[in-house]
Amino acid sequence: MICTLNKFILCAIILSCFLNADIGHNNVVYEGKAGDIPLRVFVQLPGVVPGLADISVRVFADGVNKVTVQPQKQDKDRKSKSPPADVAEPVQGENNLFSAQLWLMDFGSYNLDMKIYQGQRVERVSIPVNSIATKVAVMNQATSSILWVLLGVLFFGGINIIRVGYKDSTEPPGTEPGQTKRKRSYIVTAITLLFFSAIIYGGKNWWDKIDLAYQQNIFQSLENKVNILNNGQADHISIEIVDELWVQGRIADLIPDHGKIMHMYIISDTYEQLAHIHPTRTDDRNVFIAKMPPFENGTYHLYMDLTHETGFSHTMTNTFTYNTENTIYDPTILTIERDPDDSWMLNTNEDRITWKEKQPAYNAGDDIALQFKVSNNGTPAVLEPYISMGGHAALLKNDRSVFVHLHPVGTISMASQEMFQENYTQGVLDKEDICFFGFADDSTGNYFNSNTSPNGEVNFPAIKLGMPGNYAIWVQVKSAGEVITQKFDFEVIL
Repeated sequence: MICTLNKFILCAIILSCFLNADIGHNNVVYEGKAGDIPLRVFVQLPGVVPGLADISVRVFADGVNKVTVQPQKQDKDRKSKSPPADVAEPVQGENNLFSAQLWLMDFGSYNLDMKIYQGQRVERVSIPVNSIATKVAVMNQATSSILWVLLGVLFFGGINIIRVGYKDSTEPPGTEPGQTKRKRSYIVTAITLLFFSAIIYGGKNWWDKIDLAYQQNIFQSLENKVNILNNGQADHISIEIVDELWVQGRIADLIPDHGKIMHMYIISDTYEQLAHIHPTRTDDRNVFIAKMPPFENGTYHLYMDLTHETGFSHTMTNTFTYNTENTIYDPTILTIERDPDDSWMLNTNEDRITWKEKQPAYNAGDDIALQFKVSNNGTPAVLEPYISMGGHAALLKNDRSVFVHLHPVGTISMASQEMFQENYTQGVLDKEDICFFGFADDSTGNYFNSNTSPNGEVNFPAIKLGMPGNYAIWVQVKSAGEVITQKFDFEVIL
């Protein structure tokens, strides 16, 4: 564990309820453009704070001679506190691949301000990342053993120095101390032993308290309550954020992402049913409500993506049972109209999306290519953006320890990116400059400039999964006004 300053501990407590925008997946993937230069950025976050993040930048253009990355974090007065930019060095043996390491020293939301130098041109792009503790860094056994030996040497060596110093320091050279002096030196040795032991004991108790506080504040979702309500006409799902920090106003309020205040995935315990819906915020600012999808009775798992005014994004989770016994009759609930972008899958029989070059199993840590082609009656479908993206994907491990909401632009929150990028565009921001829809041309691999894909292709950035096990990924695209959802199963092995 690396957390020695009170400031960091306080921040950990305040942000303890936050998760990353994904669960169990601590990496950030971004695929888009800096100006008109296509690039792919992979950020491996340290999982401890402060910690060292590894950044790789793949540029899909020639003539790029320099890449710099600067971590920017703003205080409550929106003043940026940033170290100098680091130069991402070219990776030996690779073309147009650059690598850098950056220290993230504090908790919260960071903007990685990236500059791409192509000749005399300089293009910029913002990559939002969440700096949060997701693990405890464990010291290896060899280092631990060495430190214990050094502690023993210092402990007993210090005691012996004080003993000898008291016994011999006041004696003339060449003379031996008397019996009384020697006896007193033993008393001094005992007092020193007790004093040093008390220091070590007190230090250990102090450290244990810090360690406990750190561990208790890792990976906790905002506490929330789920109810199924019926007004006599339809079932509604209600989510109330009841976390103390939220209720007390100590957490920044929410901002829309893709025009939605909340993106919610509801996934059945059997993985056979999935809904991607967008609850409405009620007059009670802590409560969000949406019409329940036409699901069967059963157990369901919730994953709710939120973005805050600070740029921090995270995922709330919960589990509920949907049946008559757990439905609350409340005639005061007004019927909520469905969001036009709500969609769901009630079975796994859809077969209009092809995962190109899909493998039955992937090695842990390898790049998993996520390239898909959609067809209608055997011909390529004309795709259009779905919720401002070429597609959406939800990835879930069979034990629900990993959840990723993925876009063609990557795993980042677009609202966070827009907020950070506006800081240096002075409010003049064209979303198309930072939004990559994920539509790719079959023959050339170039990106379409329009917001449609006539060849049915949609691509997501390759993803790395380090935890072996069985996974499912649901891919969602839109064609002719219809949202198509299809599930794919795959395995990650060691």
